[in-house]
Amino acid sequence: MESKNKAKRKGSLAQTKKPSAAHLKSGRIQPAWHFLLPVGLLLIITWLLYKPAVNHGFTNWDDPTYVLENTYVKKLNSESIGYFFTKSSASNYHPLTMISLGIDYYFASGGKSPSNSTTGVDAAQFHITNIILHLFNVVLVFVFVMLLARKRLWVATITALLFGIHPMHVESVAWITERKDVLYTFFFLAGLISYLKYLEIKSLKYIVITFLFFIFSLLSKPSAVIFPLILITLDYFMGRGFSRRVWLEKIPFFLLGAVFGLITVRIQSENSISDIGIFSFIQRLTFASYGFVMYLFKLLVPWKLSAFYPYPQISPAGYLPAIFYLSPVIALLIGIAVFFSARYTRVFVFGFLFYLISLVLVLQFISVGSAIMADRYSYLASIGIFFIIAWYVDQAFAARESILHPVRWILACALILFSVVIGKIAYEQIRVWENSETLWTDVILKYPKAEVSYKNRGNYYGALNMTEKALKDYNVYIKLKADDPRAYSNIGNIYGLNNQIDKALDAYSKSIALDSINPETYLNRAITYAKAKKFDLALKDYERAMRLQPGTMAVYMNRAYTLFEMGRYEDAISDFSLLIEQVGRNDDYFLKRGTSRYMLKQNQEALDDYSQCIAINPLNGTAYFNTSVIYKQQNDFTKAYQYALKAKSANCAVDPSYLDGLKSKN
Repeated sequence: MESKNKAKRKGSLAQTKKPSAAHLKSGRIQPAWHFLLPVGLLLIITWLLYKPAVNHGFTNWDDPTYVLENTYVKKLNSESIGYFFTKSSASNYHPLTMISLGIDYYFASGGKSPSNSTTGVDAAQFHITNIILHLFNVVLVFVFVMLLARKRLWVATITALLFGIHPMHVESVAWITERKDVLYTFFFLAGLISYLKYLEIKSLKYIVITFLFFIFSLLSKPSAVIFPLILITLDYFMGRGFSRRVWLEKIPFFLLGAVFGLITVRIQSENSISDIGIFSFIQRLTFASYGFVMYLFKLLVPWKLSAFYPYPQISPAGYLPAIFYLSPVIALLIGIAVFFSARYTRVFVFGFLFYLISLVLVLQFISVGSAIMADRYSYLASIGIFFIIAWYVDQAFAARESILHPVRWILACALILFSVVIGKIAYEQIRVWENSETLWTDVILKYPKAEVSYKNRGNYYGALNMTEKALKDYNVYIKLKADDPRAYSNIGNIYGLNNQIDKALDAYSKSIALDSINPETYLNRAITYAKAKKFDLALKDYERAMRLQPGTMAVYMNRAYTLFEMGRYEDAISDFSLLIEQVGRNDDYFLKRGTSRYMLKQNQEALDDYSQCIAINPLNGTAYFNTSVIYKQQNDFTKAYQYALKAKSANCAVDPSYLDGLKSKN
């Protein structure tokens, strides 16, 4: 009786302990539309869901670093391509991602030469590319699962549907910076498909193609280093014995992965990887367990999704919230359940291994970045969990002996309801990524103590000259994080724009106390001192800024105007001459240099400068009037009168008595 029950259990649950011909057979050949129809529906559903993102703009979260302020992206040529392949970009090595952004920038800017302005750069081009890559990935997930499950159409369709519409994937698609996610996954999935063809046909060309896709995936995002481990999980699921050949064929994959892994660690250790001593071993273990559990939880219950998940607050006694200490226990129980499921089926083991391996590098055992988790990290990993769900929903209908068969319609209804709910949540989550304000406001609503959100929203408001809103956010930010010099500098800028000189100087001084080597802060404080007529202090700050960053034209420009206002005309002439030579022909530089020369009684040189000023800007009324004054002093009343009339026609306020006096002498 016992052996009979065991046999029955094996037959009902699945069939993948040792994949047999009966289990893996393809069945009769299906017409092409059986496969094209679900793929078409998947693409339509996913496109309609993400279509609103086409009208979104850039955000101030890494988009400037990756695109708007990246000279090499803005001017894609052989030099920049060479740079991407030989240097790191944005604390990562992902040359194919950066090249793809460069191509988008070319079309988004209408093929124009790059400039310091972002005017005319259409974010829609970048969003469309991200969405198209996501659509390709939906198709690749479908094909991958079709091969993996031996053409079980519903398994492939359900897995691809959940992958396409899950709200945790919005971050990877709707955020321009996360081009690397959708691009590396594209090559990653293509490599897995090629490997399954290799297992089926045993043709050497497919293992070579797999290796090439692995290279492309690595060049898109270093996270692809886990690829050979996923190949081993495929070997396990497909019932392939772990012979010497199985391991030998993986050696090139592991070696290349190790090289990219070392490169990434070296790059990120400079900026992104936190000091390992900040957290204890136990705390880091709880972080990793928490991530394992929470990614799984949010895939099944996508609640309180956020672009930023801050690290937990540690109590005065040094304790984390209780969920972090429970997470290792939950993770262990899940692991034990999966381990024992291997007696009956390979589905759970494969699905959870795919999930875990895809996440292992981002589970924060070694802290990378300032967030404990991120939705984008689930993009590839989720396929393992969705595969398990799809397998057993299909199994409930396909096998009458399955213990799930009696509840098959309940499962189907639950799946439909789940799909509708996650689709709605995804639609709402896409709206969050409309711009920097919507993005960071959403984070603040969900995590009011996430200080970075106030800073970034404040930066957004500041860039739009919404000074009151910006100041409000910065003040909240410095209460949460009082040691950020940049925040005080930004506050100083706002006070300066509002002409609140004393408050601006106080903010700049606080910034300098925290960071005494930032030339920009010294420059801004110097400008503010000059506004307050504290010229000696202004000149000292100009000098400090120049020592920290020699050759900065912004320092020379502002110092030139300060020296002019102080009446130090010879020094002003020197700075304006340098600006004209180094920066370019600016009418105001010639005007101020001409006036400085006039004050030094260098009238002919002054006339030459005013002439240059007028040549650049024929509507500069002040230059005409100043020229008139010099000619009057030289008793050339005809020219003086002519230039006075030109000044008036250029909307310069000319005293009528001055004109009358000149007219009377002609």
